[in-house]
Amino acid sequence: MPQPSQAFMRGTFVLSVAAFINRILGFISGMFVARVLGAEGIGLLMMAHPLVPLVITLTELGLPVAISKLVAEADARGEQAKVRRILHVSLAVTGFLSITLTTLSLLSSEWIASILLSDQRAYYAMLAITPIAPIVAVSAVLKGYFRGKQRMQTIAASDVLEHTVQIACVLAMVHLLMPYGIAYAAAGAMAASVVSEITSLLFLLFSYKLRGEAKLPGETWTRHLKKGRATLTELLRIGLPTTGNGVIHSLYSAFQPLLITTSLGLAGIGTALATKQFGLLAGYAFPLLFMPSFITQSLSTALIPAISEAAANRNSLLMHERMDQALRLGRYRSEW
Repeated sequence: MPQPSQAFMRGTFVLSVAAFINRILGFISGMFVARVLGAEGIGLLMMAHPLVPLVITLTELGLPVAISKLVAEADARGEQAKVRRILHVSLAVTGFLSITLTTLSLLSSEWIASILLSDQRAYYAMLAITPIAPIVAVSAVLKGYFRGKQRMQTIAASDVLEHTVQIACVLAMVHLLMPYGIAYAAAGAMAASVVSEITSLLFLLFSYKLRGEAKLPGETWTRHLKKGRATLTELLRIGLPTTGNGVIHSLYSAFQPLLITTSLGLAGIGTALATKQFGLLAGYAFPLLFMPSFITQSLSTALIPAISEAAANRNSLLMHERMDQALRLGRYRSEW
């Protein structure tokens, strides 16, 4: 069995390698889609999910971070029943909120499109991507559980599987729907993202069932939920403070396409050309700019449960050692 510090570094390495592979796969898929759809089609894709990030943020309520922390602490103390209660309460809350908010989004889709979409051709793509919110939210809860268990290999495998399936589905859907017009091809690319997320979720569920701990006698979902008020309070106490930043960022992401394309329109640029220029910015420039961030993202993912486990064991030396390792890795990344 690896030492705690080795497990932390190994988890970071596994997530970084998987993230790098996913970035490469994303570029391969992006190059094909860009060739077929062009900058204008990419612009439709980029402006097609104005409220999905906000729905996901409100659904998660910061729970994935709280789950990874509390699961790591409970697992370090051997409280496996509490680990399952954390997971069950989180899935119940996330499932209810995600289905409710997604239903409201679909019912008010025409009104949302009239306000936030500067190019109404993105409406079909917006409809195609909206159902992804509950899938992503439930997957995030399961990933929080696996992070708490420090089973980073499972998360890495699900991410690579998701991007591989997405490439195959995007290629098929765009090729199939392009003859009907660029708006339908963009909607097909968004539908491919939903299919890939479903595949990733099924893999996570299978992994949980495959290696899930044995339940105690009389332990059921209903019993966990009835006794889950204290657990929910503990989860929200940690998760809600992180939700504010996510809401602000989601609102910015929702209005960003409208602000940019409207500003271009005020400068005398037509709708189609404004959509094309926004596609060049959001679909080409931003991905290249933020590519190196996968290292620090992987590091932060592995650091939370590692610190929480050390804190639960009252091992301050190990906490400082892991923080030192994280800071040194972050410094190397910035220099790179």
